[in-house]
Amino acid sequence: MKKMTKKPNLNPEILEYLHRELNKPISTIRKDISILKRQFSGATSNAVAQIYAEQHGASVRRLIKKEDKLSIPFVAVEKPTVLKAKKRASANDKITIVLEFDTTNVFLKKHINEINKAYTKNCYTCVFILARKVFENLIIEIMKAKYPTNRELYFDAKMSRNLDFSVVLENLYIKRNEFDSDKKEAIDRLNQKLKPFKNDANDKVHSLFHIVENKTEVDDWNLDTIMALIKRIMR
Repeated sequence: MKKMTKKPNLNPEILEYLHRELNKPISTIRKDISILKRQFSGATSNAVAQIYAEQHGASVRRLIKKEDKLSIPFVAVEKPTVLKAKKRASANDKITIVLEFDTTNVFLKKHINEINKAYTKNCYTCVFILARKVFENLIIEIMKAKYPTNRELYFDAKMSRNLDFSVVLENLYIKRNEFDSDKKEAIDRLNQKLKPFKNDANDKVHSLFHIVENKTEVDDWNLDTIMALIKRIMR
């Protein structure tokens, strides 16, 4: 008489693992596997448990024996769809606009966007450093437009680089009488506002210990006013 080969019973460790992983009662898991086994009669209970686990985004391969693995049929398992929660728009997502400047210059536009993002995220030291960088380049653009043939006012030919910000700013102030009266007044006021801001920003660039942790320290400089004066001169 031919001896019948007994198929392995469902490994209790598999039930325990799926219970923890899927947060389902063991009795429910056992019942579900039993029902699923009707579709795969040639597979062992442990092999069917692997199919069941895959259907729920898990795996029990490490808990089943070689003979179980060999009985696993090829099954195109549709994994559960995990829906990502949509991030709710909130006041915290809104960018606070500290500086605005209408320009086609991509790099200048990116710098200004970064300033606004930094201010929104309370990165105030970054605001100082980036604002100084933007103001410096805009002042140089003013000098280039006004004095295209007098590059010595803003460019160091020997060093092949722009002059220091303080020098260019001073040259603009010296040349203020060569601008229209309304722009001359704007240069006077800009010199009063921008020079001390530039000095303060320089301290923050070069000092490791100077961290801006209070937004008031940024707000008190009225960066939008400085930008408005620059716009008026460039008009």
